[in-house]
Amino acid sequence: MSNIVVQGVLSSNTNMRGSVSGLGRAFAMVGLGLAGLVLGGFPYWAAWRVMHPVLEEAMPTGADHPLDIELSSDATPEYVVFPAQNGKEVSGWFVPGGDSSAKPWPCILLLYGYGGYKEQMVYYASMLHDAGFACFMFDMQGTGLLRGLPVTMGYRERWDTLSALAYISSRADVDSERIGALGVSMGAATALMAAELAPQIKAVVSDSAYADLNDMVQPGLRTFVGSPATLFAPLIMRWAEQMVGMKTGDVHPEASAARLGKRPLFVIHGANDQLTDPRSAPRIYAAASGPKELWVVPDCGHARAPEVAHEEYRRRVNGFFTEALRA
Repeated sequence: MSNIVVQGVLSSNTNMRGSVSGLGRAFAMVGLGLAGLVLGGFPYWAAWRVMHPVLEEAMPTGADHPLDIELSSDATPEYVVFPAQNGKEVSGWFVPGGDSSAKPWPCILLLYGYGGYKEQMVYYASMLHDAGFACFMFDMQGTGLLRGLPVTMGYRERWDTLSALAYISSRADVDSERIGALGVSMGAATALMAAELAPQIKAVVSDSAYADLNDMVQPGLRTFVGSPATLFAPLIMRWAEQMVGMKTGDVHPEASAARLGKRPLFVIHGANDQLTDPRSAPRIYAAASGPKELWVVPDCGHARAPEVAHEEYRRRVNGFFTEALRA
């Protein structure tokens, strides 16, 4: 009887140890699964989210949505479609110069920021139109006819800019020897990188650009994905690089500024910018070797100079392009 009891106890203890061991393995597997989700799933999702930003407002599409812009003349914006270097079609808005007798007009390419779209550049187009310039706003990665493609912070957007440059240079009403570019935030970084490759871009206004994409990783993730994402920044960037086929260091507008030669550059930045480090501005400015200006706007956040210093912004930007693109 005693022997039976002992065997039962031993058997029970053995089963219990087996159950505990099995439970431990189960918890270990769950832990590994959660770790895999955190270390693989979340960084992957965050990388995808960064490259496919959610627009805060509806994005107009097609010629059925007239451009909402105030012009000082009776000029009519023209919706156009042209080929991109990647074989896709790209759409754009061409805003003529204010004086029809001044054809062919000098023309400014307008490049929007991360999460934006071409129609958001109407303020700049109106401002430059008043100074006699034609302007061209166009799709870049992820918007318009290129919607669904990943945003690459300037890496592929520079090719979109070169496609726009080729199109605008082919127009009889544009002086192909007097083309400039104005970009805001990511658009400014893209303008610098495109100008490095295209000497046809004769002058650049860089408003709120980052000097190096590496400097944007932490503040960018914090702003567009959320603070927890910064803990996984290296994994997120590794996924993003694999998805696009690039390295973060490939986006280096400061180095592009150094390769502009004698072409004029105007660098603008808000002193209180919480997204793009204001120290990027003097770095980009110092890198350039041609005629250059630096304006750090006091009490100004990210890309807010047209609001904070409205009249001075108009005067300085229009004056810069008038001098830089003088016939």
